[in-house]
Amino acid sequence: MINKEENERPQCFDCGEEFSPRRLQLGYEYCLECGDGYAKKEAIRKSKCVAPAFNKGAYQYIGSVEDAKLVGR
Repeated sequence: MINKEENERPQCFDCGEEFSPRRLQLGYEYCLECGDGYAKKEAIRKSKCVAPAFNKGAYQYIGSVEDAKLVGR
């Protein structure tokens, strides 16, 4: 017996392309191409969110405004 839900393929919110139902089960709402674009933008944004924690210290990821206020102290 074939489950009807298995044959239905979700559609990407941006371009409307169909993508794998397994991808939707993992929590993705976009096809691979659109998701790749969002991932690149997020990687660029996060690369700008680093600062040295203290003088001559290693760089660390700054994820919030509160963390940014304490950097270098």
